[in-house]
Amino acid sequence: MQYKRLLALTKGLLVGDVALPSDQEVLEGLLSYAFYMVSTKAQSLHLMTLHRKKPILRLSEGDFLMRIPDLPQALTDDLDIDEELCYPLARYLASFISKEKGAIHVMSANALINDYNGKVYEIMDAIKVSDERGQHVQLRPE
Repeated sequence: MQYKRLLALTKGLLVGDVALPSDQEVLEGLLSYAFYMVSTKAQSLHLMTLHRKKPILRLSEGDFLMRIPDLPQALTDDLDIDEELCYPLARYLASFISKEKGAIHVMSANALINDYNGKVYEIMDAIKVSDERGQHVQLRPE
């Protein structure tokens, strides 16, 4: 998802509540915080790495580390996180700004992350079972 679409989505989530801040530095700070919230709770496949030279946020599954996502530099930049995790990202962003529905946005973000994590754990379990049997699991079609 592009950064401009995330902002449009967040703006839509805030309809009837408050407007997005117009200050780009404020938005960037809030986005950084939302990225932190999501990448702390989600097992983002996109952020998992074995490279210890990248800025690392925490440990992940097995030998993997969870790297810190890069912030977008332009509105047309793709967000540095799994597409499915852009929705909880928008929810957290909205929760930081909302006067009325902050708790609702946080609950929704957490539910979306739990659903996503369940899918990741299924994939990781399939890989572990496959590896134990000496079989190959193909995650992407070639």
